[in-house]
Amino acid sequence: MLYERYRKIAKEMIAAAVKAADPTEAIKRNVSVDGDTLRICDLELKLSEFDRVLLFGIGKASTTMARAFEEILTPDDGLVITKAGDEINLVELKSVPVYEAYHPEPREINVEVSRKIVDMVEAIKPDEKVLIIFMISGGGSALFTVPAEGISVDDMFKLNQIMMKWGGNIYQINTIRKHVCQVKGGRFAQLCSRKGATLASLILSDVVGDDLSVIASGPTYKDDTTFADAIDLLKRFNVWDECPQSVRDHLEKGLENPDMEPPRTVPPNTYNFLIGNNMVALRAAEEIAKREGFNTMILTSQNLGEAKEVAKAIMGIAKEVQDSGNPIKPPAALILGGEMIVTFKWEERDGFGPNREFVLSSAIEIANRKNIVVAGADTDGEDGQGKSGAIADCRTVHRTDLDARWYLDKHEAEAFFDALGDSLEFTSQTNVNDIDVILIGEKED
Repeated sequence: MLYERYRKIAKEMIAAAVKAADPTEAIKRNVSVDGDTLRICDLELKLSEFDRVLLFGIGKASTTMARAFEEILTPDDGLVITKAGDEINLVELKSVPVYEAYHPEPREINVEVSRKIVDMVEAIKPDEKVLIIFMISGGGSALFTVPAEGISVDDMFKLNQIMMKWGGNIYQINTIRKHVCQVKGGRFAQLCSRKGATLASLILSDVVGDDLSVIASGPTYKDDTTFADAIDLLKRFNVWDECPQSVRDHLEKGLENPDMEPPRTVPPNTYNFLIGNNMVALRAAEEIAKREGFNTMILTSQNLGEAKEVAKAIMGIAKEVQDSGNPIKPPAALILGGEMIVTFKWEERDGFGPNREFVLSSAIEIANRKNIVVAGADTDGEDGQGKSGAIADCRTVHRTDLDARWYLDKHEAEAFFDALGDSLEFTSQTNVNDIDVILIGEKED
């Protein structure tokens, strides 16, 4: 009975976390129109001072964000780029077209529609006063791609495949992306500012620590990374020689030309607003646990590291809670979020997912420990390359003849949990990273 109740609560916590990060609610909380005044967080703009309002969006939540905005204010033009895929709940827009592009590796359609955005900004006339509203959410870095001069789409595709397999974090990957693209690293904001436009970005964070220069590779923010940083990362991870020649040529050219570096300050008339992040989701999960009588602790929203190794540390804390009541007494709910990684061989990439590996590794750690339930999911509805997540308890590894350690080592956690009926699956309109919950009851021999 305890396991059924705990499993139900864990699933409710994850559902509440995903709902709390809903883009519609985030826009409604932070955007309003009162007469001639448009309010975006603490910014007030007089609509009568602008000739046109352009609405752009990039990311997995872009259509939902844009739909919420157009219900508040109808833009004159614009377009939105979202991820192609069944796990994204695509929302129809009344005022601007929607384009589906690829993630995580960019393809020709990504570049084609990204250039449409650039062309619309370039077309702003010298005497026009234009307000640009830019919706940014998880996945925006791949979707909004205009390769640097001399770099082909195919070469960008190859570069992204190389970066995905090296095991680097999003800060490292986006450092390189920002130096091979014409719109990342604040360059899009530079373009808008140069055309005399006012730019307001509304951002849902899918980056641990909410660094605005990293979210979607910071197209509207300042950046402090360098071409030297990008080259150093590729060499440090031993993939420099694998990179397309055009990428290496461009990065080496940037070493010799400081003017090619991203802007070091936010361009004039550019405003960036963070309107949703992982902590918002974690607090919603915590409220469910409190309602059900658990002592709660949000461990962190900045969890990084190899998923199966993180699980060992977190399960150590769970065991301590049972054994000594430290740092909180059972019944307890430990809650954490962030962006874990999985290091794998490229040919073994099918079905990998940090949250599923976290849950499977946790199941192994608590195989002989009663009254602990673990659940984890990625809020975008797709954990790595597969279902959103999984749920487990001490019975998990004993309910099947499947070798849990083998499935963990082979990055086949999804197949393992599918066989037990313990995969978590849902559609989502957002992405604010991982949600992982551990429910701990009294110790039982």
